[in-house]
Amino acid sequence: MPFLPLTLTLSPKGRGEIFFDNTPRGNEKALMNPVGFEVELTTSLGPIRGRVAVDPGPMGLADLVSTAFELTDILVGRANRREEREGRIITCRAGCGTCCCQMVALSVPEALHIADLVESIPAERRGQILRRVEKIERELERRDLIAELFDPNYSDDTILPIAREYFFLRMSCPFLVADSCSIHPFRPVACREYNVTSPAAWCADPYQYPIAKVPMPLPLSAPLAILTAHLTDSKPRLVPLSLALRFAAENDGLRQRRWPGLELFKKFMTVLGKRAEERTEP
Repeated sequence: MPFLPLTLTLSPKGRGEIFFDNTPRGNEKALMNPVGFEVELTTSLGPIRGRVAVDPGPMGLADLVSTAFELTDILVGRANRREEREGRIITCRAGCGTCCCQMVALSVPEALHIADLVESIPAERRGQILRRVEKIERELERRDLIAELFDPNYSDDTILPIAREYFFLRMSCPFLVADSCSIHPFRPVACREYNVTSPAAWCADPYQYPIAKVPMPLPLSAPLAILTAHLTDSKPRLVPLSLALRFAAENDGLRQRRWPGLELFKKFMTVLGKRAEERTEP
């Protein structure tokens, strides 16, 4: 097992610093010679502290994603509780898949993680997913949108109109089954973060109605994208979820590339800590 995040616990302090702790703990035994980290981050929703066991062996970008999921879930829980304390109710419910027609943006590590996930799914179900992906790709190719979506020099001026066009094509996420997410435990950061307090019916046309999205203090896709850019000497970029498999296939060298586990994890924590500090500064 290349990477094992542990449940994060709260701390009364923290400035995005990294603390080393090699003491073996509980389920770290599944790793070979794990190194324990105590991580503390300060956010506008309060500090987060956690212990994480990292295998010092080879690690790929996709192996960082589970930590991003852990942190995101904590922040989402805090953000949602803050909304409820202030009298606003989260209107998202199971079976409400309207937002799953949006063009979900993934960091490169998340796109590679999705490719790994699909490969692990049983053949029959994987075939169903691949057919849905191919259908979406054909439509995007017909509209000459893929080249623009894969352009590393994209800007909001080009992407936002495409996102709007994409939404009104009403192409559901390839992982959506009966209006519910079939990979819910492994859904991307953007999906985890997307919660609203406006009427659920408004999500059918977010370009007409003012959607009240629950604000997040630290979107985790950004640090993942920034880290990838640093490691590959390129610009930070995002990949549409529906094109994640295509991206992974076209960038198999990056998908297979490995770094020393401790080095990669520390770099991610450094980027994450800096990002957290930037977003908590007055």
